[in-house]
Amino acid sequence: MLWNPVNAEEALEGLEKILGRLNARDDSRAIFLDIYAIVTRKVVHLLNRDDAGGFLEPEWLSHLTGRFAEEALIAVRDSLKNLPLPTAAWRFATHYPAQRLTQPYQDALLGVSAHINHDLGMVVYDNIAHQSPPVDARRMARYRHDYFHVNEILRSCIPECVDLLAERYRCASTRLLLRVPFSRPVVERMVMRMLIVWRQRVWDNVVAMLEAQTPEEHQAVVERVRTTSGRIAQALCADKALWWTVRGESPPFSLGLPPEAWPGVVLPPDPEPDADASAARAS
Repeated sequence: MLWNPVNAEEALEGLEKILGRLNARDDSRAIFLDIYAIVTRKVVHLLNRDDAGGFLEPEWLSHLTGRFAEEALIAVRDSLKNLPLPTAAWRFATHYPAQRLTQPYQDALLGVSAHINHDLGMVVYDNIAHQSPPVDARRMARYRHDYFHVNEILRSCIPECVDLLAERYRCASTRLLLRVPFSRPVVERMVMRMLIVWRQRVWDNVVAMLEAQTPEEHQAVVERVRTTSGRIAQALCADKALWWTVRGESPPFSLGLPPEAWPGVVLPPDPEPDADASAARAS
């Protein structure tokens, strides 16, 4: 498997390899990665055009795409190994699909949310903050252009992603919704609006981390990212708590709990030193 891609082409290769394995075993952790592959395939296609798809810094975006994909691939790999995942957002996004506790559209949204609301800002910040020489205002403006230009790719991919949920993964909620007259354009606009809001907040967090004057200011942004991504995951799964309440029963978890403690996702114990070393060699 290709767990550590360094560019957009390798990112797509890594996604397609793990997708083949997961779909062969009917593992719902494939759903988000399948949607992610649609977007990555589009990125690769555009970057290979003579005009680089309108991107001003195609090499930067290709490298960022590889590094970004690595986060999702490693999270899924570690969940398959039953290793502890460090973020609540990814624990939701891997545990729920693996246990078939959610519908396909929720599995997709949980993965998209974890990847955008948690991973994206960290990866973009790490890339920009550690460049040498430091990024100047002109280069930062070009990065910002390319970052938001990705929104157009996402917009163009949404119809294919909706069809994927309805047809390949036979999502009952998606199929039912699409039977409602004129529902498709409404659904697609709502999803795109959600992605725009999420990605704008991520960029704002990147800027805040870059402008932080002290380690404490930087860490405050990091903690906000972790908590927000976990809370969004809770909200995406809240229908289960609502259904228990409608039936007159007490749900087994509370929305008031922090995302690290909800909804009863049992983390495996820390591996023994020897086992940890073996896992590192296997990766």
